[in-house]
Amino acid sequence: MRGGRGSRGGAGRRNRPSPRERLLAGATELFTTEGIRVIGIDRILREADVAKASLYSLFGSKDNLVIAYLERLDEMWRANWDARVDGMDTPEEKILAFFDVCIAEQPQIGFRGSHFQNAAGEYPRPETDSEREIRATVARHREWVWETLRGLLVERECGQASLHANMLMVFLDGGLAGAKMAGNLTPLQTARDLARDLVYSDH
Repeated sequence: MRGGRGSRGGAGRRNRPSPRERLLAGATELFTTEGIRVIGIDRILREADVAKASLYSLFGSKDNLVIAYLERLDEMWRANWDARVDGMDTPEEKILAFFDVCIAEQPQIGFRGSHFQNAAGEYPRPETDSEREIRATVARHREWVWETLRGLLVERECGQASLHANMLMVFLDGGLAGAKMAGNLTPLQTARDLARDLVYSDH
């Protein structure tokens, strides 16, 4: 009987996520629900059930863990958008998919708004290299969104692709911030309506 229990325990350990995955999962849960700066390293270690030495070995610092958390969110965001636009034929549909991803996500995360907006808000005046890299990671996500929107507008032969991409970013930012403040989808749905009117208007 002791051997049977040992085998099951060994299998459980083998199937357990790696310390890196546990740290990222724990950080994501805490940063998303409570914020970044308020969460200390010890709280993350307890959530992930990982030794402090492992965190420093894998990431070097809490700030580097924050960067990895944002990079993971960026990867997930791109994958969600790619999955939603799979099979769509028109650039207009693909543009509106950015709003649809947010509309689908916000109720699931309790209307906490944009992870990227929230992270930028916690580092308004970055002072260290790692804090500046946190802001740069947020900026790279936004650059991808803007470049993708602009590319779709160019595909649509929009004569003011950059201007309209800027307008769509304002709609998206405002919709996310409004949904967080209101605790419902109305601001995002309004933002989507504005985006629809813009992209289906005459060139």
